[in-house]
Amino acid sequence: MRITLAQIETFYWIARLGSFRAAARQLCLTQPSVSGRIRELERDLGCTLFDRSGARVRLTEAGKAIQTQAERMLTIARDIQDEASSDRLRGLLRLGVVETVARLALPGLVRELARRSPTLRIELAVDVGAALLRQLDERQLDVVVTTDATAADDIVVRPLGVVELSWVGPSEHPLAGTVLTPAILSGEAIFTQPESSTIGRTIREWFDKAGTSPKSLSGCTSLTVTSELVAAGLGFAVMTPALIRSDIADRICRFDADPAIPPRTLSVAALKETWSDDVAFIASFIADEFVSIGAIRPE
Repeated sequence: MRITLAQIETFYWIARLGSFRAAARQLCLTQPSVSGRIRELERDLGCTLFDRSGARVRLTEAGKAIQTQAERMLTIARDIQDEASSDRLRGLLRLGVVETVARLALPGLVRELARRSPTLRIELAVDVGAALLRQLDERQLDVVVTTDATAADDIVVRPLGVVELSWVGPSEHPLAGTVLTPAILSGEAIFTQPESSTIGRTIREWFDKAGTSPKSLSGCTSLTVTSELVAAGLGFAVMTPALIRSDIADRICRFDADPAIPPRTLSVAALKETWSDDVAFIASFIADEFVSIGAIRPE
């Protein structure tokens, strides 16, 4: 026995419309094709499903017995089709974000995604951009929000805007109000992120172009911790000023620099097969959150 969905669909429409001819019109089939499907279904089931003796066909007891199951099968088939064609995320979203995004937009984003897709499970990774992009390329993540993302054959990138980076230091430091140059800053303690990160590369390139290097360069993977170290008067760092917490903001000073620290483009990058309305929503939500606090500007 091999019952097909086409047979079940034909059975359903005959039962609903009351005639083989009406079902044929509904299904855009010839009447002989409809009759053939029902004959095959009745043969496979070993019973007669319709009483054909009157002007309007009626279900037999056997037909009535399977009617509910037939309707359920068609509902399941429609649900499967909707799931496959819906431009929404389903099941599991592996989302990676840099710390700035985690601090400034992630709680609200997770809340809104839960509202839009209640059954969606989210696995979060917070790391430097280079690590997130590598995980995306290796298909360990589905979507990442970071700077310096580039499109590829299987990766879609949507720029959100330009994020400002700036040197920050202790507000009580003797250099407060000074325009920082590599020569001036080379003798100060500096906190940086891994060399592969946006901030790590930015600091290295800033000094390299001037042909000098900092005498004290300490690594710290957390920008939150870095800002606390700066607030404690222990050194300088490069970061997005909007990331600095209000409770320590009065102890941290933003410095002008020569050359200026170049801004970076914040983007959402996703695997092509993952891109959906929900990923577009992620991009719009984060852009709106950053705009609302002045952390981003259009390119």
